[in-house]
Amino acid sequence: MKFFLFFLGFLFLACKQPVTDNCSRIDKSTNKVKYAKGFAWNEYKDYSYVEVYNPWNKSQILAKYIFASDTSGFPDFDGHKIPVPVQKGVFLSSTYIGMLAMLDARNVVLASNSANLIYDSAMYQNYLNGKIVNLGSDMTINAEAIIGLNPDVVVKYIYLAEDQSDKFIDDAGIPIIYIIEFMEEHPLGRTEWIKLLGLVTGKQALSDSVFSKIEADYLSYCELAKTATETPSVLLGNNYKGTWYTAGGKSFVAQLIKDANASYYWSSDSSTGSIPLSFEVVLQKQYNAQFWLNAEATSLNDILQTELRCNAFESFKNGRVYHYNKRMNPEGGSDYYESGVMNPQLLLHDFISIFHPTLMKGKDELYYYLKLE
Repeated sequence: MKFFLFFLGFLFLACKQPVTDNCSRIDKSTNKVKYAKGFAWNEYKDYSYVEVYNPWNKSQILAKYIFASDTSGFPDFDGHKIPVPVQKGVFLSSTYIGMLAMLDARNVVLASNSANLIYDSAMYQNYLNGKIVNLGSDMTINAEAIIGLNPDVVVKYIYLAEDQSDKFIDDAGIPIIYIIEFMEEHPLGRTEWIKLLGLVTGKQALSDSVFSKIEADYLSYCELAKTATETPSVLLGNNYKGTWYTAGGKSFVAQLIKDANASYYWSSDSSTGSIPLSFEVVLQKQYNAQFWLNAEATSLNDILQTELRCNAFESFKNGRVYHYNKRMNPEGGSDYYESGVMNPQLLLHDFISIFHPTLMKGKDELYYYLKLE
């Protein structure tokens, strides 16, 4: 232990610079992360060391953490030392709620934004009973309310840059753990972030087991899809205020389509987020797509109310239009954003069931998607 502390202290002194500098301490050969690109993790006898990277500047380390049951003996460094397991936290994404449900760590949730949209029945009941504080819209962060709750940690994401509220929370002595799973290209990369919450909540063994099962099922479905004799074409997204938003070619949805043995016109695009397009371009390029997914509607009539010209798509004419609205809570919260993106094996099951139903041999009931009527 003394040698460990000496070595750790030497390492911190040798790498003493701002958190955003690229001074990685991760030994790539022992990194516990397999698919995710946004974080890395080395595990030692008495602690775990984690780095979270800036997905918009991959040479930049966004945050550094030491997780240990007792952090009192560690020297100061340019990151957070967090005792684990944490008892109470603020979780500012529906995806984190899905992870915690999968880890049976529901009681650690002190507050969440848009808590009224939680799908998990036990946590939704906790919200109704006042055990989970609703911090309001996802688009705003009430730093004062969060500080007043005095959580052990705040788990949140950033988009392009840190929120101004982050500094106030950090200055109040509340560590922020960044989980930016939505920027991962591979579906299993998104899921793998559950390992970080497993570490935080003391459910490390369970998180490893959950991930391994999801990985095995996902890869099994990939092999099944390869046996399909056809590769159908897929249209994604919908028209919103004159702009059609479809998924980038490096997005996790594009990867799901590929793994389901279907084709996506924009697969050569290099972005992980949405691509804004004109309706005319989409109609010209994808009028004959055989399936239409993520239509952002509850019925075919809803689509026509938004854009009458959608009836020109072959997928619309043939009634092959689907959306991920099968699992909704009483107030309109979608489980797709909660457990769906954390269970890519179930999404891949849905995609194969839609594109290649005969491969499923009667087990083609959809988990998250509904066919629009």
